[in-house]
This record gives sequence, structure tokens and C-alpha cells, in this order.
Amino acid sequence: MNAMLLTLLVGALGVSAVGLSETAGTSQDPHRVVMHLNSGDEKIQRGALNNIRHLYQEVGRERLRVELVVHGAGLTLLTKKDSTLATELAQLKTSYDVEFTACSNTMKAMNLTTRDLVEQVDRTVPAMVRLMELQEEGWAYIKP
Repeated sequence: MNAMLLTLLVGALGVSAVGLSETAGTSQDPHRVVMHLNSGDEKIQRGALNNIRHLYQEVGRERLRVELVVHGAGLTLLTKKDSTLATELAQLKTSYDVEFTACSNTMKAMNLTTRDLVEQVDRTVPAMVRLMELQEEGWAYIKP
């Protein structure tokens, strides 16, 4: 009886050790953060971009991936004619390879095409779908 318990205990510890080593390996994976922006207020837009910059400064480029998903009134951040923060967008793209997603539904409602967007935009898809997909993949969600 004691031999059987010892075998079970060793087996359980072996499985736990394997589980721990697998978990330890993922600690080196980059953090993945999706930020959600739907405000046309320049202060809020600037704050979101500052939040992204600060995350990278604290965590490091090699340990972080950020995607900013923009829709509704926030789309002014990504449109050529309305964006007052185009320089900041370009800096985030160049320095950290931040990904920018524009909501295709908002674009349709505003009669915009991809030609109307700043060049840093990576994709145009429905924002709610993109937010859902990234969260299902385990991305952390932040709404500044």
C-alpha cells in the first residue's frame, strides 16, 4: 500500500514538475496588449498614445506587442485630414512597431477608404470583431 502511494506521489510530482517547466517557458513570451479607443477627444487620444509609449519604456520592445483598435469618433486619430497626432503615430510605429487597426464599419459610415487613413494603419476590420478575437487569444484589454 505504501509503495503504491509513493508511486502515485512521485507520478504526481513528476507531472507537476513538467507543468511548472512549461509554465516557466511562457514567462519569456511577450506581453500582448490590445488598446481600445473610441474617443475623438484629442486629450484622450494623446493619453492612449502616451500609455503605449510608457508600456514599452517599462517592459521593453522585445517583451511587448501592442495593437490599438480604433472606431467611432476615435477614428479621427487615424484619418489624414483630422489627425493632429500623425507624428506620434509614426514614432510609435517606427520605434516599437505598434499595430493600428481602423474599424471598417466606422469607415463605411463616414464614407472613408483606406486612402483616407494615415499610412501607419495595418488593417481595416470591424473593431468589435478584432477586439473579440484578440481577447480570445489571451491579449490583455486596456481602454484608456
